[in-house]
This record gives sequence, structure tokens and C-alpha cells, in this order.
Amino acid sequence: MDGTMLPRLEELSKEYKNSKFFPIDTKKNPEVSGEFLVFVTPVLIIYYDGIEIMKKVRFFSISEIKSEIEKFLEKIL
Repeated sequence: MDGTMLPRLEELSKEYKNSKFFPIDTKKNPEVSGEFLVFVTPVLIIYYDGIEIMKKVRFFSISEIKSEIEKFLEKIL
């Protein structure tokens, strides 16, 4: 995750009170890459109740992520 995206994702995670945010450096933790099938970075994976609901690789915007989260929440709430 580049230096500009990480703080913006941390801010976004604060908008969702029951969320947990875990940035992981796959170069320092290569076993995580295999476990989560991460082949390129940056990658953002979002889970809900242990199920992957979104995976974004390389190029994504905060507004795109927020929009997709909101659409998902509308469906389940």
C-alpha cells in the first residue's frame, strides 16, 4: 500500500464503527500472500462475517470502495 492510500483507508475504516482494519506488509509477512491469494500489491480485501465480499487490486479509489461498501450494507441491513 503506498504512503498516500494507507492513511486514507484508515480514515475510511473509522466511518464504520464495527469494522477492523489490518494493514499487512506482504514483504515482511510473505506467508500472508499465500493464505489470502495475494499476487500483486496493493490489494484491499474486505470480509463480512468471515466471507470475502470485496477484493480490489492495484488501482482503486476511496470513493469506489466507499460506494461498494454502502451498496453491500444496504443489501444486508
